[in-house]
Amino acid sequence: MAKHVLQNSDDEIDFALIGLSCSENQYVVASLIDRTLNISLRLSDNIPFALKDSKLFHFSLYHFLDEEIGLEYFFISNSSNFEALGDMDTSPNAGGSANDLFAGVEIDESVKLIKELPKTDYFLILKGEDLHNYQYKIIHRLKTLPEIIQIQAIEPIDLPSRRNLIF
Repeated sequence: MAKHVLQNSDDEIDFALIGLSCSENQYVVASLIDRTLNISLRLSDNIPFALKDSKLFHFSLYHFLDEEIGLEYFFISNSSNFEALGDMDTSPNAGGSANDLFAGVEIDESVKLIKELPKTDYFLILKGEDLHNYQYKIIHRLKTLPEIIQIQAIEPIDLPSRRNLIF
């Protein structure tokens, strides 16, 4: 009997992942990380994430490259704000029923980038040489921040939604 092996290449998973739980907004958390790690995260991209029902969500991606040690930092929120495709008129006379409870009201929706981790608010992604050694040093430093409720090292290979973190 022939032996069949499923080829599931995880070569793209070349990063360390740190999950952060914090009630502060992304700007405050990015600033806290900057000061604690002595880096300078900058907004580098707005990552689009489309769902099957044509709703488009965006995730702000922050980046910093430490050329001295060859380590790249990426910071991204696990939650996003809803942005509709095209122009939507949210005025009271925009075609909604007069009896509609939400007629004329803009509804703010969000979606999780990694739905398996609903209590994780932010991710710090590390890429580069010797990243696992730096991962533990970074976690140790971030634990000193009282604003961060929980920090965890996450194995991306264990996440079904891990492809959402490849950018």
